[in-house]
Amino acid sequence: MMRVFHKRQKQTGVASIEFAVGFIFFWLMCMAWVEMSYLSYVSAIGDLAISQAALHSKRLETSTEFLADFKSTLSKSDSLWKYVADADDFTYSIRYISSYDDLSQVTENCKNDDSEDNSAECGTASDSAIAIYHISYNAPPIFNYFLDGDTLFAREEIVIQEYQRSDFNIN
Repeated sequence: MMRVFHKRQKQTGVASIEFAVGFIFFWLMCMAWVEMSYLSYVSAIGDLAISQAALHSKRLETSTEFLADFKSTLSKSDSLWKYVADADDFTYSIRYISSYDDLSQVTENCKNDDSEDNSAECGTASDSAIAIYHISYNAPPIFNYFLDGDTLFAREEIVIQEYQRSDFNIN
């Protein structure tokens, strides 16, 4: 019986192939982490912006002050996030409501008919004890592989207007 000995050939390039394949998955994992961090940061900024604007403007009697205050909150020059998210990608609105019964009938957001303006208001500020502040961020994500290009997030706050608080009574 004769044994056949095969000379073992030296494998070359295996480490390079493993590195190339592994690096692609590592890079995709890092980019997914960057995307999630970006979305979390923009979401937190939206929460902060709507909270600050609602806190300030619920004490004011004129409805235009909310829109101006909200725009200034989004475009402050000393904030770091203005380099990450564009203030023009935010849309915001306020809906004034006079009673609790009217609040229970609200089914959709306040929308502006003018497509160039990113703000809207519905109702009148006088004699309206309740206001719904709404913000949405419409910019596409950094890497649009898994998410659709529509609104990334939207937030709403239902606020009792301080200057109209005496007019509010639950029916």
